Amino acid sequence: MEIILFVFGSVGLTHIVVDSSIMSPIRELFDKYLPEKIAKLIHCYVCSGFWCGLFCCWGAFPGVTWQQILIGGFASSVLANFMAIFMNYLEASTFINMPPEERK
Repeated sequence: MEIILFVFGSVGLTHIVVDSSIMSPIRELFDKYLPEKIAKLIHCYVCSGFWCGLFCCWGAFPGVTWQQILIGGFASSVLANFMAIFMNYLEASTFINMPPEERK
């Protein structure tokens, strides 16, 4: 059960940080006051996924070692990026409905 909570929690938190309207003012502050390379961290699914994964792994699995938390961050980075690509694919396929003979 903790694995499922970790996966959905880390992907959901990453999506909130990177793409939600709730975090828009904070992303704008990052863009305004921080150097560009650091501000990009909050716009990137891989980068934000890592940090959200560290937090979610620490919360979902009490008593884990720092190595396991680090691995959770890496796993969340991959999961968040995959889900972002998958969601973009689903969204794109709902907007463009080409007849089957034109998809070649």
